[in-house]
Amino acid sequence: MGKDKAFLHISDETFIERLYISGRKSFDRVLISTDTKEHAALIVSVLPLEEQSKIEIITDRYPDRGPLGALCTIFEETDLDRFAVVPVDVPNASMDFLLELYEKLDGLATAAAKVKPIIIAESDHEKFEPLIGVYDRSAYPLLKEALDRNDNKVIRVITGYFEAVKLEEEQKKAFRNVNTKTDYKELEQ
Repeated sequence: MGKDKAFLHISDETFIERLYISGRKSFDRVLISTDTKEHAALIVSVLPLEEQSKIEIITDRYPDRGPLGALCTIFEETDLDRFAVVPVDVPNASMDFLLELYEKLDGLATAAAKVKPIIIAESDHEKFEPLIGVYDRSAYPLLKEALDRNDNKVIRVITGYFEAVKLEEEQKKAFRNVNTKTDYKELEQ
C-alpha cells in the first residue's frame, strides 16, 4: 500500500488506536510490537492521552525478520506464559474470538499443549492465519530455532505445532486484513 497501516483511519480512529482500545477492554495487558523506537514514539502519540502511561511497547530485537522476529522478541522481553496476536492491518479484529482461542489453548491438557502450543484462525479451507492466534511459551524454542536458521515464514515454521479454529462468516469480515487501496476503500464503506 505504501503507507504505514498503523496510522490509517477507520471512522475517527487510527488502526492501532482501534486495536489497542478494543484489546484493553478484553485483555489484562496489551503489548504493541514495533520495529523501531521512533515508530514506537509515533504510535504513542496517536493513542489517547489517558492511555499513554499504560502502553507497553516492545521494540523488535530482530527488526528485519518480520513477524517471526516479533514473536521471538515478545517471548524474550516478557514473562508471559502465552499471548494473543493480531496484526495491525486487521483493525476490526474480534477480541471475543481471540479470547475464545486463548481459552481453547488454556483448556488443552498440559501434554497436548506441549505438542501443539499454538492455536490460530483458519479463514477458509486450510487457509491458516498464523498472526491471528495465541502462542504458548512452549512454542518459543521452535520459533527461535527457525529464526536462527533464517527460516522466517511463520506458517511453515509452526506447521504441525498448531490447532486451528475456523472463522465463521461474520468473523471473517471482522478479521479481513487491509493489504491494498481497494481493501481500505471497502473497509471504509
